[in-house]
Amino acid sequence: MKKYILYITLFALCSSIHAQKLIKAEELINGSGSYGAGRVEINQDIRVDSLLSRHIMANTKTDGMNGYRIQIYRGSGRNAREEANETKAEFISEFPDIPSYLRFDPPNYFKVRVGDYRTKHDAYPYFLRVKNKFPNAYIVTDIITYPDLDQ
Repeated sequence: MKKYILYITLFALCSSIHAQKLIKAEELINGSGSYGAGRVEINQDIRVDSLLSRHIMANTKTDGMNGYRIQIYRGSGRNAREEANETKAEFISEFPDIPSYLRFDPPNYFKVRVGDYRTKHDAYPYFLRVKNKFPNAYIVTDIITYPDLDQ
């Protein structure tokens, strides 16, 4: 008797557990839909919807978008934090209009990266300006902050 109660309890728990909500492509295209609006019907494998849901979930976790920055300092060691702060302060005094970011990458690297550029082509003119003052600068891929749409 105890086995049957245990099986029924496990079955009830398993049937009520949901890992994530599956987002269908058809729902994304049609949206909420207003009265009289056309509707699109998509017939596809359920695995495509699963991949679409995973992609959306992964993108909601990031705090920015893929882009480019200019790295002007990378160092490790005892004085790396101080050197990185000095480099950032020097950059801010020289280029106050370009945002700068100090970042620590384990195990022991401090990096100073500047700018938020969507393409390498956008970063290149600023790179040439920065390269004159910081000769070890180079363009790197990074997650950049979202651009201000009001400009």
